[in-house]
Amino acid sequence: MFDRFLSNPGDPVVKHNFLVNTFDGAFYSFAMSFVSLSTVMPVFIKNIGGSNVAVGLIPVVWTLGFNFPQVLIANYVRQIKYKKPLLIITALGQRLPWLLLGLLCWFFFNKTSTDLQLILFFSCLLLAAIAGSINLPGWFDLVAKITPITLRGRLFASRSILGAIFGILGGWIVKLVLDHYSYPVNFSILLFLAFIIMMISYLLLFFIKEKESNASINTFHYKEFFKRIPSLIIHQENYRNFLIADSLLISSLMADAFYALYAIKKFSLSDAYAGAFTIIMMSSVIFGNILFGYIADKYGHRINLMMAAGTSFSACIISLIAPSPILFYFVFVFSAFTATLLQLSRLTIIAEICAEEDRPSYIAITNLLTSPFILSGILGGIIANSFGYKYVFIMAAFLSLSSFFWYLKKVKEPRILNLEMIT
Repeated sequence: MFDRFLSNPGDPVVKHNFLVNTFDGAFYSFAMSFVSLSTVMPVFIKNIGGSNVAVGLIPVVWTLGFNFPQVLIANYVRQIKYKKPLLIITALGQRLPWLLLGLLCWFFFNKTSTDLQLILFFSCLLLAAIAGSINLPGWFDLVAKITPITLRGRLFASRSILGAIFGILGGWIVKLVLDHYSYPVNFSILLFLAFIIMMISYLLLFFIKEKESNASINTFHYKEFFKRIPSLIIHQENYRNFLIADSLLISSLMADAFYALYAIKKFSLSDAYAGAFTIIMMSSVIFGNILFGYIADKYGHRINLMMAAGTSFSACIISLIAPSPILFYFVFVFSAFTATLLQLSRLTIIAEICAEEDRPSYIAITNLLTSPFILSGILGGIIANSFGYKYVFIMAAFLSLSSFFWYLKKVKEPRILNLEMIT
């Protein structure tokens, strides 16, 4: 099956790394289905006793923690010859906070105040995000180095497809656990399961083969590195326009944390429906990756990002008009499509916009500059508290539509630009 999917990669090491990276990503996605930030964690916060603002903080804390520290390590990553040793260290740190949160939830959450539970929850979430942030530049540079450009879309698609197949099982387990166990035991079990599966993913990283070094010829001190940031934005018009479109799309994601809570409240559903929503999302990820991975490899990543804006808009509109739980499921379908498209193409397009040696820098700079827009999640929580969930969805729809038109009118496909430069 994988031989047909790879379309004869030629180098057996390429095939080996493709398979290892696929199963690493699949098991990690499986693990995250137990602690989904859009379906499970919002319900967790409500069980703690948190407000809509606390729910809105979930994507804020995760995104800020995941993106800001990258710039501190990106310059180091671009200078080291081999990325795998760093990856092994940072990937372990990325997984341990989930175990810590599970232990805290099991032993302390039923004995402490709501405020302390929220502090412990967000502290562990932030630690996991920061560790992931430190991990990302090295991991992405390694994956880009060992995967040919025409296979990258299919690699990220295969990781997500297999992970989503596992995630359907994960969603069923979430529903089962939430149905049969009470708080805080139920969420402790889900956190422990997530950590165990993450460690399977971690062990697979040791099998990655990194044959060649790719340290940058041009090295910079950190002071020089930060001085380069304004220059990159000023002189790279297409990159600058991408940053604007990306910021608008990220802002539209304020709605994601509220879909499950809104559906549970509107249709008087039980918390166990968080598992059903997860199953719907994972099933949609399978279909989405088959389609969108092919489109990315054949036509480029710009069109995928335009579709991400479109599916984000669709999720918002359906959430406003759906008259029944069955039709509301389509909100999670389009939300899953949005996440899939971003996972496939958001960072991958940057690898085509910049020079090979600058990949870690551009990845870190992109996330540094656009991640503050996830603060819209706090605004979403305030709006939900003051006016209701529907106004959050209306604002998110406007932002996603704005992103779509910016991609359409301002951002050019990097492959076409690179071809024009060659000719």
